[in-house]
Amino acid sequence: MEYTNEKQFMSQFEKPEIFTEKIQTLQQQLPPVLDDFNKYFVLYHTDPNYPEFETTFNNIKQNLNNMGSSLFMVSNNVDTNIENINKAFKTLDILITRERRQNRELRRKLGIIEDKNNSSKELINNYNEMYDTDYLRNWGLFLSTIVVGVGISKMFTSG
Repeated sequence: MEYTNEKQFMSQFEKPEIFTEKIQTLQQQLPPVLDDFNKYFVLYHTDPNYPEFETTFNNIKQNLNNMGSSLFMVSNNVDTNIENINKAFKTLDILITRERRQNRELRRKLGIIEDKNNSSKELINNYNEMYDTDYLRNWGLFLSTIVVGVGISKMFTSG
């Protein structure tokens, strides 16, 4: 999978707003359910034989259990999303490390200088190469001058 921009990359993960919205919904539902639970808990335990209190108390208890399981599901989804993000970032880190290594190798091949120590070595190498080429050119000029001198002297002395 190759992503060309941040939105494309982030689209593979659930948006945090979804989790926040679910949690806020649960937070808004919880206080009235707890108030009803407290009220019917007292009523049910004062008169356990009254069927309406028992039914209402069991319904409210079921609502609390459902809210708890919903909160657990949201928490589990958040954990799963975090694990997916961590996996993606680990993969990106590996890819970035490979690209840096390849970039360093290519820069070395091109002779691009990475730091001051490298630059001084590069300058010394450049001066050595210039010296070698000038040295060879000077010897070439000297030898060609001798050859031309010998050639000219043979032309004038033989003729």
